[in-house]
Amino acid sequence: AFPNSFKAELPQALHNFTQTTGNVFKIALGIATPAGTYGAGTTNYSDLTGNSDEVPNGSGYTTGGFAWTAAQNITPALDSTTAVWQWTVNPSWTTASFSTSGCIIYNSSASNRAVYVGSFGGTQTVTGGTLTLVLPTNNAANALLRLA
Repeated sequence: AFPNSFKAELPQALHNFTQTTGNVFKIALGIATPAGTYGAGTTNYSDLTGNSDEVPNGSGYTTGGFAWTAAQNITPALDSTTAVWQWTVNPSWTTASFSTSGCIIYNSSASNRAVYVGSFGGTQTVTGGTLTLVLPTNNAANALLRLA
């Protein structure tokens, strides 16, 4: 889900997805059975941590999640009439042993403002292995972040 706050923050230029010169974004994982409710009303990474719903530090996960550098941003561009953007690197956690059911992508360069909140459609468990979230193709039909 696009957080409602993110929709209003885009025209305010609070988020810069420009490759190399843009903001740093992070993806944090939520525990398998969260106490809070996450979706369009989620405004900040602190919504997740305030409910103790982030996967705990350790076992291959570091609180705060995976960080994309500005160099890994894909500068927003049009695919026909749809703006599309995301990142060039699939986030992954190695030597991991935990369960997760969703994530929040947030802008760590802009007060940890929420950019995207998503469910994995069920609990994903990794035991002593690598969890990799494969980003979709960056086009109008599939991009993680798109604005039609």
